[in-house]
Amino acid sequence: MKIARRRSSAPSISLVSTSDVAFLLLIFFLSTSALSVDRGLLLDLPRPGEPLTILHPERLVTIDVGADAIVRVDGSEVPVSRVRSNLAERIERTPGLVVRLRISPEAPYAAFVAVLDQVKLAGARQLSLETGTAA
Repeated sequence: MKIARRRSSAPSISLVSTSDVAFLLLIFFLSTSALSVDRGLLLDLPRPGEPLTILHPERLVTIDVGADAIVRVDGSEVPVSRVRSNLAERIERTPGLVVRLRISPEAPYAAFVAVLDQVKLAGARQLSLETGTAA
């Protein structure tokens, strides 16, 4: 009696279900991962049509950042490290002091950020930013 041999089929993996699992894993990891968002500088800008505020000179301090990264406070040259203490004294004497920060368009960005950090650390709450020709 002759026994018929069965042909053995080659094992295979269904790729349809594999792609479904890969897609589900991709969706899972994308939905659970935290994305880093840089917030940048937070500034409260005036609304269009808002009237201009005219300030008395004793309530205003002007800080200029020139193209050469030299910082001047009310016309006198000051190192960046002294801006905070100089400004803190003035804020103590004059509550509600407004800081006008004038930046030369050619000024290095690092100098602007360093001065802005010092102004914030000094406790200034009212800040006016101007670009153009700084002394």
